[in-house]
Amino acid sequence: MIFLFIAIVLAILFSILSFINANKLISLKDDVPPKGLAFQTKILMITPIVALIILSAVIFNFHSLYRERIPHALLVLSMWMLMTNALFIYRNIKGKNLNLMTTVILGAMSFFAAIYLTPLDRYDTLFNSHYYIIPSAISVVFIAITYLNLIRIRKVYLPRKLKQIA
Repeated sequence: MIFLFIAIVLAILFSILSFINANKLISLKDDVPPKGLAFQTKILMITPIVALIILSAVIFNFHSLYRERIPHALLVLSMWMLMTNALFIYRNIKGKNLNLMTTVILGAMSFFAAIYLTPLDRYDTLFNSHYYIIPSAISVVFIAITYLNLIRIRKVYLPRKLKQIA
């Protein structure tokens, strides 16, 4: 039960750090050129969908224990999404005299969480069959936050790009 409490607290921390990092990039809208952001955000939005399709096909065709494997796959995918989002933001705000600590912390923590939770036996020690709703909920929240952050970033940067072209 203590592991579930820790997982929920870490989920809240990851969510807060993710919003803070997106706000840092959004606050630099006049200092960061939008040239590569459109392509980068599009890749960051499409790749998880492709990964979900592949994971679904693999799980449903080659494995059993769907109730266990689907939340596990979603949780690990959401951790990787948070990590790549943190790297994306770090790449675009480094050298802008901002406190990069929250970005580094989110990237490192989500990286280590993804590595730690990837083996199914470690995942099972944290979440037993009665609590699969918790990792599923955490995963959905992380995926939603990642997409909301990317949509917010695109909304701030892409209209400016379109104005420059016209």
